Amino acid sequence: MPLKKYPELLNFLVAVFPDRDPETDVEAAADFVRTADSDLVAKIAGQLEALLVAGAIPTEEFGSEANRWFASEDEARDWVGRIGEAFAAGAGASEDGVIVKDSNGTPLAEGDSVTVIKDLKVKGGSSDLKRGTLIKKIHLIGDPANIECRVDGSTLVLKTIFLKKA
Repeated sequence: MPLKKYPELLNFLVAVFPDRDPETDVEAAADFVRTADSDLVAKIAGQLEALLVAGAIPTEEFGSEANRWFASEDEARDWVGRIGEAFAAGAGASEDGVIVKDSNGTPLAEGDSVTVIKDLKVKGGSSDLKRGTLIKKIHLIGDPANIECRVDGSTLVLKTIFLKKA
């Protein structure tokens, strides 16, 4: 399976690992997760997971792109797993380390946009939130089940089970 199927992952490997010490790979991946766009991080995390699920990892191609040489496929799979864990730990983690996920299990990050998946009644408000409403620039509040946002000038706290990442 060629890595051309995973362009974001390929760009990540080439950009992050060419001159790094192999002992700091997980730290480098975590740094990338903290500084990169959340959509890009989610794509790369999905591609890492797909690579692990797909079966055989093309060790020669994969190793040359990441500037790493693996003695066996098991060693490459272990390395990909550690990098994937760094992505999973960093994606959606707020400053206090709480991971906030939408209704599909996709990690949410500060400033993400979400879509409402069910009509919601707003307590104390005159209007309701309709299914499909796009909410931009969410705020993580340290609770994995809730986010804060602004809709029509009002600040609301919404349950993440009624949201999906846009």
